[in-house]
Amino acid sequence: MKQNSRVQLENTLIGALGVLSLVLFILSFLPGLGLANRVGILLEMGHMVQRAFSVVLFILTFQLWKRKRAAWNIAVLLLFLSFLRGLTALSSPLYLPFHLAEAVLFLLLLCFRKDFCCPSDRRSLGRSLLFLLLALAGIIVNAGISYHFSVKPLGETSLDSLMDSLIQGTAMIFGMGNPSNVSRETHVVELVTFWFSWGCILASILYAVRPWLLRPVIHASDLMHARTLVNLYSQNPSAYLTLEDDKLLYFGQKVDGVIPYGVVGSTIVINGDPICADSDFPVLLAEFKEFCQRSAHNLFFISVTDHFLEEYKKQGFGWVKNGEEARFHLADYEISGKKGAKMRMNINHARKAGVVVHEYCPLKQRDAQIEADLNRITNEWLQQKKSSMLTFVMGTVGLENPMDKRYFYATDADGKIVAFIVFVPFLGKRGYMADVTRHGTGAPSGVMETILYDAFQVFKNEGIEYGSLGVAPLAGLENDSPNPVEKLLCFAYDHLNDCYGFRDLYRAKEKYSPTEWVPSYYIYLPKIPTPDMFYALVTIQNPHQIREAAEDLVKGCAQRLRNKRTSPTHQSKPSRQVSWTASSSTKQPDTRKQTDADKKAD
Repeated sequence: MKQNSRVQLENTLIGALGVLSLVLFILSFLPGLGLANRVGILLEMGHMVQRAFSVVLFILTFQLWKRKRAAWNIAVLLLFLSFLRGLTALSSPLYLPFHLAEAVLFLLLLCFRKDFCCPSDRRSLGRSLLFLLLALAGIIVNAGISYHFSVKPLGETSLDSLMDSLIQGTAMIFGMGNPSNVSRETHVVELVTFWFSWGCILASILYAVRPWLLRPVIHASDLMHARTLVNLYSQNPSAYLTLEDDKLLYFGQKVDGVIPYGVVGSTIVINGDPICADSDFPVLLAEFKEFCQRSAHNLFFISVTDHFLEEYKKQGFGWVKNGEEARFHLADYEISGKKGAKMRMNINHARKAGVVVHEYCPLKQRDAQIEADLNRITNEWLQQKKSSMLTFVMGTVGLENPMDKRYFYATDADGKIVAFIVFVPFLGKRGYMADVTRHGTGAPSGVMETILYDAFQVFKNEGIEYGSLGVAPLAGLENDSPNPVEKLLCFAYDHLNDCYGFRDLYRAKEKYSPTEWVPSYYIYLPKIPTPDMFYALVTIQNPHQIREAAEDLVKGCAQRLRNKRTSPTHQSKPSRQVSWTASSSTKQPDTRKQTDADKKAD
């Protein structure tokens, strides 16, 4: 059989399995003993088992689509057990065709067993075993004991009767027992035990089907090769973050290129575009796509530019705009006029406070005192933060191995270092992005604006073309977009600022008067992203972000309620920031008044 025909037949088989699971689920709600028993059927164990079984089988169809070996093993086992149960406890002739269909699907899956070869992650298998043991404990102990003490007469507690009760109670969990004589209280216990056990079984299955991925060992030579590629082909401002320790690196087999990625569950998250020559991009993307699909992983690219957007579409990826990058064409950048008034005011405040900007070049000459001061500022900045530090989409200070990073710091009137910014190159060092921005306690107002402006002037004098502040997430999206994913992101931008200060971050970048806003995109496969892909997107940047966002959402709602009771014009505090932003001016030019957004920003 040809490979294409074989794949089509397997997909048809998997689709039929999904249809069967849905039909069995629907049939479990149909009366088998007349209309008078409709209500009773909803609590009868056999029907609940059928529902639980059909739900598990339906979930497995999505895993079988990715050719996961563990999903095949579980599906074959469940089909076999369900077929046996149907033969021993057939309640209606209506079910006979479906049990025969189960047998046919079971045999066909056996025929195609070699194609389901994606292995499971070993660490997840350990968790799967733990949940399976919990399910067995719930089944054997709770069901058996409740059945024994509710059915057996008092005093009849021999080992044989207890074992008999355990066996019958276990069978009842799988819909083959007869709980008709038990008390109402005992039936409630059995019902709780039933759902606990099946919940553990479902969790065990979900962990068992998590795919395994070979994690390459990165050597110093690999890092240097990646650095060369980044400096040659980095059209994306986030490309230099490829060299951070939190990235895994995929090097092209057919063409010379590198892709930085991380793994969360069954989703591979890529920061920026693949890095290679433009002519090699289609081959590198197709190669990496095949690499991910072989191991049954979804793909999610973040902070992608429009440079290769058409090629992503051509290769079947879904896409949606996810924000705009604040970029500066340095030859045209000015802060004169009304547009740059706020920027000038902040810089003037800093100048009057005695702020002076310097560049530190660690590769030319190390200065232990400067590096100690930069570390001190980092510690002060961390103490001010009320949220966890962002990773993956942001770099580190990297003084232990500066490579191509550039460091600009500011001193106050006393010569004390009070703030610094780390820039990383892109566009073959024709542009620099402000990656790490930190200020210490008591830094003068406007210090970050002053560092940025002076650094841009240095770059401009060196002939560098572009500066960048990175992407403002969810900025510039269209509310009337036909793309449902973009509508979802618009909703987040409009209503979830308590969780993440989307608007505040956009305004913080906007006040620098960028010469252009470059669109940024999410690129994903499958074309309709699943919830676990968005979970991976959030978790890889900050493992605690979901919990912190929930806390901020509750606090924001509570704050608004208090505001309504006091003053309708009262404004709530700025929301949590987890990305780059800069300081704003205050009423006191010689003292930095830190807002919540400032304290939590890089």
